[in-house]
Amino acid sequence: MHPPIDLSIVIVNYNTRQLLLDCLASIYATAGTLALECIVVDNASTDGGTEAVHMVFPQTKIIANVQNRLFSAANNQGIALATGRYVLVLNPDMVVRGQTLSQLVQQMDADPTIGAATTTLLFPDGRLQRNCARFVTYEYLLLNYTFLGKLFRQRLRRYNDWLWYAHWDRTTRRPVDVLPGSCIIAPRAVWLATGGFDTRMPMYFSDDYLSRAVQKLGKQTMYLVSDGIVHYEGYSARQVKAWALRLYMHDLVVYTRLVFGRAAQALLLILFLPTWIVLRLKARG
Repeated sequence: MHPPIDLSIVIVNYNTRQLLLDCLASIYATAGTLALECIVVDNASTDGGTEAVHMVFPQTKIIANVQNRLFSAANNQGIALATGRYVLVLNPDMVVRGQTLSQLVQQMDADPTIGAATTTLLFPDGRLQRNCARFVTYEYLLLNYTFLGKLFRQRLRRYNDWLWYAHWDRTTRRPVDVLPGSCIIAPRAVWLATGGFDTRMPMYFSDDYLSRAVQKLGKQTMYLVSDGIVHYEGYSARQVKAWALRLYMHDLVVYTRLVFGRAAQALLLILFLPTWIVLRLKARG
């Protein structure tokens, strides 16, 4: 009889073969005494990544999608297959350091008020990433995504400082609002209770919406300090810049409707149109 799994790690991959192999190598090398399983959900990659994983890390479970199901749906596939007490959603462009995985499980075990958490993320040069944010207000959306931000620059600057916890250096544990989708750990029961990532937002903002859902359960969303994870940020999305921009704007509009209502969505769309035209031209360039 196999011992119970402490941690399931779900990784959605799209044409990041070497990064994925490095990520898995770091996970297995730093697992220590944790009983863990890794689940790779491949979104129809064409770079031989799944074959390489099967050869190098045969203990890894692989879901090979015949089409790109994007971030939210593909992560939900992996979460549904997970059997661990905790499930960690991790991007493939990550390298786990030190005792991070054990530290996360231990901190989650010690505080049952935590519904979901993220942890210390680092740039490849060792600088701390300023991940986590507060929940956006509708006023912030108008200032950040329309010409109104040009008219009220100082107000937008103050909003950005507030939104991104500008005076917090990320070296201390604290409750936060929004957890980054690149790295979220939660009890399997919480993933199931929230339904995972909302697939109405296939790629972006579903981490924000998930964080709201966790808090609606009466649980905390938390930043936990650990030995850290190096994040080679945004590699998959950079491969398809214009396509990613269209998805981002689609998901922003859906998120606005879900959180602030249809009238707020309509106003944002009207005011955003000039910005959208400029962004599309830049993306084509």
